[in-house]
Amino acid sequence: MDISEFEHGKTRILAEACDALRRIGIDHHCVMFDLHGTHPHPDGATLTVTAGGNSTRGWFSAREIQNFREGVNGAGIRQKIALLVAGVREPVT
Repeated sequence: MDISEFEHGKTRILAEACDALRRIGIDHHCVMFDLHGTHPHPDGATLTVTAGGNSTRGWFSAREIQNFREGVNGAGIRQKIALLVAGVREPVT
């Protein structure tokens, strides 16, 4: 079974988010994508990062997801992931 470019890109982003959380000392977390559409290649997906009672969400376009899989604009995607990860470090209000 072949995995699509979109699904492979999502998997790489999920792994990157988990690594970013571990680097800042958060080992217990939940990272998942919510799709927004029923077509094989939706317009994108929302990444939800949850840890320590905090949750943040960020939108990734299908193009960003596919480009990350291909190694294009990795720094921009990593920056978006870092912002999401930073959001779960904030105290719960």
